[in-house]
Amino acid sequence: APRVPHGESAVPVEAGRTYRFTAVADVPAKSFNNVTMLVTWCPAENDSKMIQRDYIGFQDKNGLRCFDETFKAPEGSNFAILWCVHKWQKGKAVFRDIRMEEVAEIPPRRVRLATVNIYPKTERTFAANLAIMEDALKNVCEKEPNLDLIVTPECHTDRMVNLPIVERSEPIPGGMTFELCKRYAVQYHVNILANIHELTPEGHVHNTAFVVDRQGNLAGKYRKVHLTVSEQMMGVIPGDEFNVIDLDFGRLGIAVCWDNWFSESARALRLNGAELLAFPLAGDGKESHWSKTWSTRCIDNGIPMVVCVGDPKCPSAIVDRDGEWLSSTMEQGGYAFAEIDLNERKRSWWLSVGPADGDPYQLYLAERRQIAYPQK
Repeated sequence: APRVPHGESAVPVEAGRTYRFTAVADVPAKSFNNVTMLVTWCPAENDSKMIQRDYIGFQDKNGLRCFDETFKAPEGSNFAILWCVHKWQKGKAVFRDIRMEEVAEIPPRRVRLATVNIYPKTERTFAANLAIMEDALKNVCEKEPNLDLIVTPECHTDRMVNLPIVERSEPIPGGMTFELCKRYAVQYHVNILANIHELTPEGHVHNTAFVVDRQGNLAGKYRKVHLTVSEQMMGVIPGDEFNVIDLDFGRLGIAVCWDNWFSESARALRLNGAELLAFPLAGDGKESHWSKTWSTRCIDNGIPMVVCVGDPKCPSAIVDRDGEWLSSTMEQGGYAFAEIDLNERKRSWWLSVGPADGDPYQLYLAERRQIAYPQK
């Protein structure tokens, strides 16, 4: 096998203590993740009996690769073995200012999440749909205090309303759906995600998800990238980026309905820094699809997801980063609730770094081979 050049050193640690690792490296152009650092946690000053292995995350700034990551030393570890690695390409990488320091333990970052389950009834008007949405928001806000995020379905307020698309679209901010979300966001001090047909000042229509923050301000919006044929025929215009919205509890990525049938959507959001995915959709009539796909998106990217559906035959749900369904509901006007720790790392045995525990949350990014992926 090709040799992987590396520098190696072992430093003593104490299990249960928290350590921060930092370094700077001069790296060749287009190094991707071929220049990296790892730490292996061992019971003795060798890696014959590994307990856990982690990549030290980095960002490229001003021509330098800046490594910075904090870990809690796992049970049974007495040494941390550091590897400075340059692999698979010609060139020279110089690592310097390599430091390890004990720091305070990283506290949990718990977020309280809710997703409502609503869909139009017999009276399919904008006012009736808005009333259904308000009843659902009132129900969940009164029953679940101190929520951090509520997610509502795709385009609920104009769903099945028999009007031209422009006449059932709204501005953001300022539309009736935005104002409803604003009122509940402020009253109950919660971030609320809604999805509507957005009418821009230029007269364009987008399928847009937006978030109103706890102060009633527009925190950000995402325009659906993948449009169905029916949306195209109505004149809806797609978005062209998977932007991430910064909220007070973390970074939120959004995929809307048809978006989630494309694996690139969740992956692009994760690469752009999303820590939680929200997935509003009108429905998925194929159980064999939704019962597997939602978990798969979470597993592939090591990230939890809040799903909100506007279809009586399909559940709204909250799924953790391991693909486990924490809560779900198919009750009209009901909701699913779960609390997730965004700082939790659910490690798996082996998973590339074995025989040791590995962290899916970082491994799926740290070992990507961008150079081999098609750019079409």
